[in-house]
Amino acid sequence: MPIAINPPSPATCSDWSDVASLQQKMIETVEAMSALGADVGMARQILSYESDRRKRALSRAMSAPLAGGESTNKAEAEARASDNYGKELETLARQSAAAEQTIMLWETSKLKWETCRSLLSMQKEGMRRL
Repeated sequence: MPIAINPPSPATCSDWSDVASLQQKMIETVEAMSALGADVGMARQILSYESDRRKRALSRAMSAPLAGGESTNKAEAEARASDNYGKELETLARQSAAAEQTIMLWETSKLKWETCRSLLSMQKEGMRRL
């Protein structure tokens, strides 16, 4: 039984509308990234100081027992068990999640832009070959 060899089908030709579409997507992506700029800065700050923010929440929760004359170990145990500390940790967790989501939106936009740039480069190279 002979083996059939199928030649590859020719690549579809692109035209001006493909390039214009990619350029429009790049413009939209840059506008989206520009709108995210301040949020990304805040998100990065939230994530970089997350440990310090947790320590500060613990310190605030420990201040009342320490003012009452408790030992440091007992004050820490009481603070970690307190409702206020738990609520503050939940708030910090929500803020961190929102920051992560903002960073993810930024990274996704960056990938979209890079993809469009790469596709435009391929279109340019294809034009050179014509």
